[in-house]
Amino acid sequence: MSARAILVRTGIAVAFVAGALILLTVLYNLNVIPGEISPFLTYQAAVILGALWLLQSISGQLRTMLLPSLGERAYSLVNIFKILGYIILAIVGLSLLGVSPEVALAGGAFSGLIIGLGAQPILGNFFAGLVVLLTGFVKAGDEIRVAASAIPYSVAVLPAYKYFSPDYIYMGYRGRIIEVGLFYSTMTTETGLELRIPNNVILNSAVIDYTPSHTVERKYQVRYEFKNDLDPDTVLQKVKETLSTLPEVRNVFINEQSDKEYYIILVEFYLGFDADWRGFKSEILRRLVKVHRALRQPGQAR
Repeated sequence: MSARAILVRTGIAVAFVAGALILLTVLYNLNVIPGEISPFLTYQAAVILGALWLLQSISGQLRTMLLPSLGERAYSLVNIFKILGYIILAIVGLSLLGVSPEVALAGGAFSGLIIGLGAQPILGNFFAGLVVLLTGFVKAGDEIRVAASAIPYSVAVLPAYKYFSPDYIYMGYRGRIIEVGLFYSTMTTETGLELRIPNNVILNSAVIDYTPSHTVERKYQVRYEFKNDLDPDTVLQKVKETLSTLPEVRNVFINEQSDKEYYIILVEFYLGFDADWRGFKSEILRRLVKVHRALRQPGQAR
């Protein structure tokens, strides 16, 4: 979307507001609108509503225009633009009504107490959204996992081998943040679905960052079972030999005994956060299977 399209939308919005004001004037002159209703207040309401519509329209067009060049960061910039726009509209609206700062503060304290009691969840998400935006607790483009009891999550317990490699499992939803709004944030999950999370939940949750700024690599591990009738020294030697051409592999050792008939070989490897760890893990497993078959059937090609 080009800047010209934004100007066209702005012109349409201004023309719409001007047309609404002309229509209101005609209705007043024809006495269709009762004289008890103040024309000044009516005009103000029309202008403010038109400005809100204009702000929303420009925000959408601006996001569409910035997405190709800035990617997910465009959402953060547009949100900041909207917040500033709301603040300016609130100040202008109060000024048009002739409300002094002292009166506004006094009225805000009283009305804020009444409204705040009835709208605690909404206001909590609003202020949490401001904190998240201003502090960068999470940002558009971050790949994170949100661990919170407010969004229940359950791991699959069967089959057991599905979660056999990790020493522990991170609970929660993993995905990429695509937008941080004033009331909720939107995250695309690993399966491509969109998960909308209240900002209050994010701010009060433990967040695992998969795009960290302080570390450059992550440790992964692969476990593989061998029967007790295979000599462990021979197994370790053959496994280290077949993995010696992979510099990413740092440690190979016997980790534990899974039951009375098997012991577990643990392979630790390190990769950058942008690397294809699934493909690398697949290569390690392929080599371990070959070693296992060769040890079980001596004399065959490996």
